[in-house]
Amino acid sequence: MTTLTLVKKTSFTVASLATTILLSICTPVRAFMFGTSGIQFDRDTSINFTFDQSHGGYQSSLWVAQDPLKDNGYTNIARLFYETKPSDNGSADDWKGSFGRAVTSENGSITQTFKFLENQTYALLLWSDTGTGKQFEQYASSSTFMNSPEWFAAGTQFRRNECLVAGCQQAVFGDFKLDYSSNDSFTNINGGKGPEQYSLLTMAQLAQGTKISFDDAGGNDLDFQDFTVSAQLGPEPVKLLTMAQRAQGTKISSGIVEGNDRDFQDFTVSAELAPEPVTVFGTILGLGALAAARSKKKRQQQPEK
Repeated sequence: MTTLTLVKKTSFTVASLATTILLSICTPVRAFMFGTSGIQFDRDTSINFTFDQSHGGYQSSLWVAQDPLKDNGYTNIARLFYETKPSDNGSADDWKGSFGRAVTSENGSITQTFKFLENQTYALLLWSDTGTGKQFEQYASSSTFMNSPEWFAAGTQFRRNECLVAGCQQAVFGDFKLDYSSNDSFTNINGGKGPEQYSLLTMAQLAQGTKISFDDAGGNDLDFQDFTVSAQLGPEPVKLLTMAQRAQGTKISSGIVEGNDRDFQDFTVSAELAPEPVTVFGTILGLGALAAARSKKKRQQQPEK
């Protein structure tokens, strides 16, 4: 399976450098983010991605890419879904692709689970051909700042020169609407809400499941319906208490998913290992024997009358 590294160019114009500095100042560092600013969690977190449908004549594949920190770029590390052909049935239904007909995954499952590691930065990359069958001809990133001419991968192209250094939004996140039978704009279909209002997911949205959809940069239509998946938090592993913790007593706390706090302070109880019946009986016998021994010793120490 081929992987590519998307690299940021080191040469800047004065205007692009100023824009980069401005973005750096205005973008706060967050422990959790999932959207057009990047993907990052404050602890190892599994996300279930489920394919919905694809549209358009390009043949695409959706990848998870990771910033290795040591390099100025992102490397494809996991392919979630890929098209084996551009669509189910030619141009029918706007080149619709469904799972099992035009789309598949590495293990043949419509749902793929990926574990995002603690404090690592990721992005989703939609790689596409341009009608040639070559899978890595161009890309659209879920991270807006990567959708500019300042980023490149060898042998690929990205034709949105108007994006400049700030990049263009090529993915939407959340509870948006798509109308595959309409040529109306994304903004009109969503009641006046533009793509920029679907740029970030909350932890609550991830917990209940939500959508992510891409525009593959083909045709400059910005319809955001070229490749759609859903994302939902996967089950976290159950952490078992040790016998020592159970014996001495420990706390169990749960949190209601609301906002992004994950503070686990909403409901707290203490747990302690209850003594087993045999242990209790043995303890009673032991206490009885000790009391008898002390009573006998006390009688022996009393002077005779």
